[in-house]
Amino acid sequence: MKEALRHDKSIVRFVAALLVTIAIGLILIGAAVIYVDPFFHYHAPIKWYPYVVDDQVDMNPGLARHMDYDSVLLGSSMTVAFDTDRFMQDMGLKTQKLSYNGAYPKDQANIMDIVFDAKEAGGATPLKRVFLGIDELNYSADIMQTKFPITDYLYDENPFNDVKYIWNKDVLLDYVIKPLIDRSDKSEWNKIYKQWWQPMHYNLANVRLYYTPAPMEPDMTPVDEYLAGIDRNLDVNILPYIEAHPETEFTIFYPPYSILYWYDAKRQEQIDTIVAKYDHMTRRLLEYDNVDVYFFMNDESVITDFDNYADHTHYSPEVCDYMVDCMSGESHKVTTDNLDEELKILRDLAYNYDYDSIDL
Repeated sequence: MKEALRHDKSIVRFVAALLVTIAIGLILIGAAVIYVDPFFHYHAPIKWYPYVVDDQVDMNPGLARHMDYDSVLLGSSMTVAFDTDRFMQDMGLKTQKLSYNGAYPKDQANIMDIVFDAKEAGGATPLKRVFLGIDELNYSADIMQTKFPITDYLYDENPFNDVKYIWNKDVLLDYVIKPLIDRSDKSEWNKIYKQWWQPMHYNLANVRLYYTPAPMEPDMTPVDEYLAGIDRNLDVNILPYIEAHPETEFTIFYPPYSILYWYDAKRQEQIDTIVAKYDHMTRRLLEYDNVDVYFFMNDESVITDFDNYADHTHYSPEVCDYMVDCMSGESHKVTTDNLDEELKILRDLAYNYDYDSIDL
């Protein structure tokens, strides 16, 4: 009997010790994640830590809440190659990049909710400017569509579901421990989310690796259907922020895809439809006094030079620098007075370019 009691007590002590060990382990793991906070959910980055900033969906909310900035850069992968130091150099703006690859308008709305909530909190630096790159292709999508599912516990204000972040194996191993062991992936804050392409990849040979001409199949979707989709997205996901924040300047820009984008559009008889989309969207945006629009789609010197491109749409950091310079000097700015002429230049270039001269 006594032997059995001693055995039972041993089991109880073992279980108790095991539970205490597990509890201590969980506390240490949670403390490490909260202290480093690799997704910036609780605080700004600590100065000495070699952060790897490569997860747009999970990291953008924390960057929006806790970084020190007075302007933001929003958009798709067409914005990831920007060096945000150029905005300070050219315009004196401390700009935070908050890109989403393949972004839909709802992606922009989700992050603008967080940006403006953070800026309206006491003591925050006022938001002077929003730089928003718009890809017309995605602006006719469903108003609730996002490119990737958002991680609710990083976007909402519910502290109870943070357990999914604090005790997350991947967060601990890949973003807390690994950067301390291998610092080679440490991110430069002014170049977060940059593409893997290096200078030697920007040329026609590399573009060929990724490009297949679109099939010669006309797009039969009525243009009015596209425009209706654009209106819905503007009304729900973009214009409410412009209207609610007249003190913030919204600088909209259309990225310069290469001439091959227009080759595809010509093969699918979409040129007039795309031009109509730009026309309609731009006129709606220009109704607001706090909106400027910059049009780079028809810059022939950029879009016909394949040394600027790694594939048929993604351009080099030098093109990004060029666009910042243009926006700083108000070059390529469109108004209701010159929009028709700029669209005519684009339409003529898209229809009449000598595509046979490209060695595909």
